[in-house]
Formats: sequence, C-alpha cells, structure tokens
Amino acid sequence: MKIVFYAHLHQPWRLARFRYLDLGSGRSYFDHERNISIFRRIAEQCYRPAMGRLKEALEHHPEFRFSLSVTGTWIEQAREAAPDLLPLLRGFVETRRVSILAETYYHSLAFLLPPPELEEEVALHGRLVAETLGAKPTVLRMTELAYSDELAKFATHRGYRAMLAEGWEGVLGGQAPTHRYTSSVAPELSVLLRHYRLSDDVGFRFSSKGWNEYPLTSEKYAHWIASTPGDLVGVFLDFETFGEHHPASTGILEFLSALPAAAAREHALGWATVEEALEAPSAGPFSAPVTLTWADQNRDLGAWLGNDLQRSAFEAAKKAGILVRRTGDPELLTQWRKLLTSDHFYYMYLGGHGADLGVHQYFSSYGSPYDAYANYMNALTDLRDRALEKLR
Repeated sequence: MKIVFYAHLHQPWRLARFRYLDLGSGRSYFDHERNISIFRRIAEQCYRPAMGRLKEALEHHPEFRFSLSVTGTWIEQAREAAPDLLPLLRGFVETRRVSILAETYYHSLAFLLPPPELEEEVALHGRLVAETLGAKPTVLRMTELAYSDELAKFATHRGYRAMLAEGWEGVLGGQAPTHRYTSSVAPELSVLLRHYRLSDDVGFRFSSKGWNEYPLTSEKYAHWIASTPGDLVGVFLDFETFGEHHPASTGILEFLSALPAAAAREHALGWATVEEALEAPSAGPFSAPVTLTWADQNRDLGAWLGNDLQRSAFEAAKKAGILVRRTGDPELLTQWRKLLTSDHFYYMYLGGHGADLGVHQYFSSYGSPYDAYANYMNALTDLRDRALEKLR
C-alpha cells in the first residue's frame, strides 16, 4: 500500500470594500495590504513551520514523498509577502521526491467558461511553476478537485497523464477509492482518488475533542492506512491544515513530523508521488458524467453555484469577460481573471447547514453572503464599464 500524500497551496486576492459610489473612481478592487498581511500571518503560523517539518522528513526518511499544487495567486503573494518560501518549494522539487501538479492559475471556475479560458489559465500556470519552481507537471488538478468526463478529455488533449478526483461512493458504484483508475472516455488518462474519510480525519477532525477517535496519533493513523485494502491511499489536504486550520497547539505539526516514521513501522506501507502512483495496476474505468468536486457534502458545484446570488454573479462575470477579451487590454484581462477566483463565489454561499455552512463562514470575512454579492457585483460592474469605455 502506497500513501499518496498531496497538499494544496492557495490564497485568493480578496476584494476591498467597493461600494456603488466607488464606480468610476479608479479605486483598486483588491485590498492589497490586507492580502499581504494575511499571507504573512499564515506564513508564520503554517507555511514556514510545516515546510520545515516536510524538509526534515525528506532529509531523515529517504522513502518519504509527497505532492503539492500551488496556485498562481499564491505564488504572486509569496513573492511579496514571504519570498523565502519559494526557494523552499524549489528545493523540494530538486529532491525529485516531490511533485508539483498543474491547475488553473487563478484557482478559478475557468472549466465552466467557453474556450480558450481554461486552456490559457492552465498554460499560464505551467509557465509560472516552470519558471519559479523548476517543475513540469504531468498530472492535472482542477479547482477543488473538480472532475468530469469532459475535463478528462481536456486533460488528455493537453497531454497530461492523470487527474485527481474525489473518491466518493456516489460515483464509485461500490468500488474502492484505493486504486488507480482510468477515464471511461479517455483510457490513456489515469484517475487518482482522494480517500475522503482518511483525509478528513486529519483535515477536519484532528483537533475535535468530541471525536470518538481523539486524539489522533501518527501511529494510529498509519495503522488505519495499513489496514485499508487496496494499492493506494490518497490523503489529499489543504496545506493550511498544518498550523492554520489546526493551530500548532493542537499537535498537528508534531503529527506531520512523526508520520513518516510511523508509516515505516507498518511494513506494508510506502509513499508515492502522484506520478509514481501511476505505476499501480488499473482497477478499471472511472466515470463522472457531471462535475464531481471535494467541496461540501454533495460533492458538486453547489459551493460556488448553488444559489441565485452565485449564479447571477458568475453569469455576469462570463458576460464581462467577453467585453474584456474584445479590448485586448492585458491589465483588464488580469483584473477579470482575479475576479474569476472561486473564493469570491464561495463567500456568497447561502444554503446548507452544519459542517458545510460552518466551513463557508470560516473562510469568509463578509457579514453575510449578500454583502459578498453586492461588493463583488460593484467591482465587476466597474470592470465592465471600463471595458465598454475602452471599446468606445
């Protein structure tokens, strides 16, 4: 059994307060100072200590491997707020035991837009990680692990060897998420699945004192993985799990440090990057006729497009994009793409209850989803007006 450990690094460009009265004022849509401040805080609490633990694990455990995906917006902010992190990531890649995945540059919903947006964003991201991290990804990851048969065709057309997806019972039809699959519509494309229960044990439940398995030790966790039938266990997490979502006081960093040694004591366990996991035998075809994601309990697009506010904002963004593209103005195009980042629509979430609602509220700094919608639409309207003025 191989552990396919993967973590995602992303920070959005959060919007400044942009009122209706600010239309035409020339004000920036984005609160640059706040974004950099937030990044620096998370770098101190999470990125530096967790990357330090991973670096030590690579040095002390030759068998240890992992994979990362890093959005373009994260790299942009890191360059200004914490430039020391980028050589660390490049150093990981140079060990040849750490893989970088491809994805959309802006962590956007570009896969729902007409061509050529998705292709251009993935290409932009590829150039950035090659230049900054020295990586040439061969495995594709869409925003929030979005996967569908149509996206599998896109990945194959772009020459990727595999995609990541959520290993959810709703699409597995009784099969286990602990194998390598191949796309039902593009057999040359492999599909690697997230084991959501074991991933969520760390990502969501680790610091929950009400959980019947609390506290979670590295030994217990390694034993759970070793006892799981199959070839691969995809432990896919947000990188902020380690020090931000679970503060250092919970012991999460010690858990991360101890996991390679604990896995080594379970003789059936090993580690694999996403590329190395492709060597596992195929367990057959995997199909997702509609888009599957790792977000919320329904595993669909509802986290971003589940209500009228979100759908209205996204349709308005699509229409604004047509105008922006017609202008040929690279600055307007960059501003529009920053507004496509999925987080903006995530903040407009209205439905749901319990864990889903709590997670959305955790990430949003708005007083309500209506505030998020109004602020977004004001900024988008201003961008559209600038595009129209340019076209005149």
